[in-house]
Amino acid sequence: MIIIGDLHGGYPELLSRIKKFKLEDTAFIQVGDWGLGFQPVADDLKTLSQIDTFMRDRGNQLYIIRGNHDNKWFWDNSHSFNLSNVKLVKDYTVLEINRQRVLFVGGGISIDRINRTTGKSYWPDEVVAYDETLLTYACQDGIDIVVSHIAPQEAWPYAYNPLVEHFIVKEMAAGRDLLAELENERQLMSNIYHQAAAAGCKTWYYGHYHESHTEEKDGITFRCVSIMELYEA
Repeated sequence: MIIIGDLHGGYPELLSRIKKFKLEDTAFIQVGDWGLGFQPVADDLKTLSQIDTFMRDRGNQLYIIRGNHDNKWFWDNSHSFNLSNVKLVKDYTVLEINRQRVLFVGGGISIDRINRTTGKSYWPDEVVAYDETLLTYACQDGIDIVVSHIAPQEAWPYAYNPLVEHFIVKEMAAGRDLLAELENERQLMSNIYHQAAAAGCKTWYYGHYHESHTEEKDGITFRCVSIMELYEA
């Protein structure tokens, strides 16, 4: 199992690495911010089909969750895309991969949304969609791994960097409380953390923060995967 960090449209480099290192018969899990939605729909669908063929020819399976820099429409309509080896995994889906039960939860807030164009580079439904009913159902048979785009409060990072603080101030000037929204989304992920921990989760992978970081807390290993990183789980 290989965990892939944020790509932001950089899938050609990903495919090049898979080809170069002859990675075959492998499950790849991408932690969101693939970059779906920034091109015309037809172009993105054509690319997904080409990637599907690339993965199928090598016996690979690719699982992708949505990040904040993805259009949720693709996940809502993925059942109609006729893909076999690329799966756009919906929130609260649990899949058994390499004999481990993996819970997927996408979404997050774009800190720079104030500079983006709605429907072209920003989608208001990018946020974490907390659903306690779906979460409880997902966890009922146990969870080994959680894959999300952002982290719960219990995991790194524990403070905002200068770039985040810049946009907090910028949004405040525009009458919006980005800080409160960021705190709320981390709390929602903490709700997921508590249920997953109770269900036996031992490992949690996420992206979004653009750095590699590993830590262990309360028996769970948290691993933040950096941009374009391929991390062997």
